Amino acid sequence: MKTTPLLLSVFLCFFASLSKSQSHSINSVKSESVSYPEVIAQYQELTNKYASAQLIEYGFADGGKPIHLFVISPDKIFNIDSLKKIGYTILLINNGIHPGEPDGIMASLRLSQDLLAGKEILPKKVIVCIIPIYNIDGALETSLFFRSGQNGPDVVGFRGNARHLDLNRDFIKCDSENAKTFTKIYRAWDPDVFIDTHVSDGADYQYVMTLIDSQKDKLHPTVSKVMQEKVLPYLYKEMEKCGFPMIPYVNVWGESPENGMTGFLESPRFASGYSALYNAFPFVTETHMLKPFAQRTESTYQFLKISIRLCEAHGTEMRAARKKANAMTANEQKDFPLQWKLDSSYVDSLYFLGYKSIVKKSEVTQRDILSFDQQQPYAKNVAYYNTYKSVLNVQKPTAYLIPQAWHEVIERLQLNQIEMQQLKRDTTLKVAVYYIKNYNTGKTAYEGHYLHNQVSLKNDTQLIQFFKGDYLIYCNQSSNRYIVETLEPQAVDAFFAWNFFDGILQQKEWFSDYLWDDVAQEILKENPTLKAEFENKRANDSTFSSSSWAMYSWIFERSKWYEPSHLRYPVYRLDRKIPDSILIPVSNKISNH
Repeated sequence: MKTTPLLLSVFLCFFASLSKSQSHSINSVKSESVSYPEVIAQYQELTNKYASAQLIEYGFADGGKPIHLFVISPDKIFNIDSLKKIGYTILLINNGIHPGEPDGIMASLRLSQDLLAGKEILPKKVIVCIIPIYNIDGALETSLFFRSGQNGPDVVGFRGNARHLDLNRDFIKCDSENAKTFTKIYRAWDPDVFIDTHVSDGADYQYVMTLIDSQKDKLHPTVSKVMQEKVLPYLYKEMEKCGFPMIPYVNVWGESPENGMTGFLESPRFASGYSALYNAFPFVTETHMLKPFAQRTESTYQFLKISIRLCEAHGTEMRAARKKANAMTANEQKDFPLQWKLDSSYVDSLYFLGYKSIVKKSEVTQRDILSFDQQQPYAKNVAYYNTYKSVLNVQKPTAYLIPQAWHEVIERLQLNQIEMQQLKRDTTLKVAVYYIKNYNTGKTAYEGHYLHNQVSLKNDTQLIQFFKGDYLIYCNQSSNRYIVETLEPQAVDAFFAWNFFDGILQQKEWFSDYLWDDVAQEILKENPTLKAEFENKRANDSTFSSSSWAMYSWIFERSKWYEPSHLRYPVYRLDRKIPDSILIPVSNKISNH
């Protein structure tokens, strides 16, 4: 998007008088955050007091505490199917994924109180759903020393959960009970608008609030058009009117925004990237850690309030865009992007309110360090790169087949309400097969995994034996993006990338060299072409020729003794339907409250 330049004097006057102009609203916000038990107690009190509110226990966090969803329904209707049928717009707000960033926790609680007490107008046909605190484990582990450098509150929670996981990297891999509970909430309510509240660090600038809107090129075009033409202009205009002008998330690290900024590309491991798979309108609010806590909370409060009004003003358009996108995803879209790359040939500009960047020498490291001088504010246009192009696409198959043995993958598909069927009897089918040809693996642990990347494949077609109970997934669903981006091994956040299929990467059948030597001789004698290739490699590859094991293995891998399942990706592609008579439907329906 392109931000319309405003008069510099207006902004300078705004920031000079911010403490005065916001004095009433800031004083209405506590200077300290409230604890998890206090938050839940206050939501329970609202539930007891108002018939238009419900606090629902949906599941548990890894630490054993329940995760709640607080729902405000103006017409006191809480059945999801009924709400969808009537035509409500559903807004889901997630708070405390990083408990050291409590702005959204406080803002959502205050907003709920104001809406139900009539201090703020509760729009008709808008359902407000709030996860009060998502990372409960981290919220219970408090310290004066978390969130180094953050301007309040004094005591904050820990970034990780009870298993030391960053939950904002867990939406696809779903290792935590937290993520499994979130998935149940998200897929049951299927929000039209999703907001995840955060606090940002990094470069310093004048804005209290920056915003991540799910990257425009990665969104379904129908949703992206409404986002760019209706939704974002509304949000930016209304936030400016209430005294909190926004800018897109300042995605620079170790550099100054003056040198240009790039749009944030959120893969499905992140909250907004996951939400985008379901053609929603996802946002991440990022207040700045150097701004006072009360000011940050106030800006989050205003954004959430404006988002509710957005749902009232443009809810019909957003729901229509989602309906069309879902239909196209299920029926018309054949080609699915798996990887994206910034296209730097497209450059826009943003009118940016920053602080002059300065380079000084660190007394600790004796090296240059980038800093920002708040005594030297500036307002200028900066380059903004926010066009991404897909660099790897795949054609969806008619269906995927997954053996039931891969139960961790099946469980995640079921959590996401993916429509599946099971084979009624043992069956042999001709299917398209991938072999993992090459891949890189991270050298350090990342959120409990060693991620695979730069995956290359070899294609084949084989007759595969499937068994009663194995799973068939047709790609005729509005959830096709989730299906394809988790099951295609080259996707950035595929289940393969997250190590769910690592068993196939290790060879299981081997040989004894003294027994294999005679067999290897016979194989080479019977295959002159193979023998010539072997001898050429032995003559020109010193590493190969210096290892008897390497030479024996080379022959073994090209023999009938070599196991066909080694490196064979155990999710198979089918280019046709199979008879309904050999299938059993699987119910993944999540209970609606």
